[in-house]
Amino acid sequence: MSAKDADPTAVPPPAPRAGDPATPEAVTDEEPTSPRTAEERAEREHSLSDFVRRAVSAGVGAAARSKDDIMRAAAGEMRTWLEHLNMNEEMAKVLTKLVVEIRTEIRFRPTEDGKIVPEATNDYKIKPTGG
Repeated sequence: MSAKDADPTAVPPPAPRAGDPATPEAVTDEEPTSPRTAEERAEREHSLSDFVRRAVSAGVGAAARSKDDIMRAAAGEMRTWLEHLNMNEEMAKVLTKLVVEIRTEIRFRPTEDGKIVPEATNDYKIKPTGG
């Protein structure tokens, strides 16, 4: 109901006076603002902490399930890729792009007792081709 709709003949309620029993008193710091007992407050705090614990637990559980789902999807993709991988073709592609140069020298040297012993030296280079 707006101020326009108010009855103009209505009398406003009397202003409260100090000491009047109908007048509410100011709340001080020592007085509790709620008529709850210590048990009710403890129960309320317990239920709030229980709520927070359950909410955090649900969040952690959801994160773990999400991680498991992501890992399952990644493993499935990797399995599919490996199943379709033709290793022979891939190795052939790699080897056709390389030049392997091998140089070997074998020398035969006589020992003090008159036997001939082979002595080998190896050198190799692997160079990528331009393509």
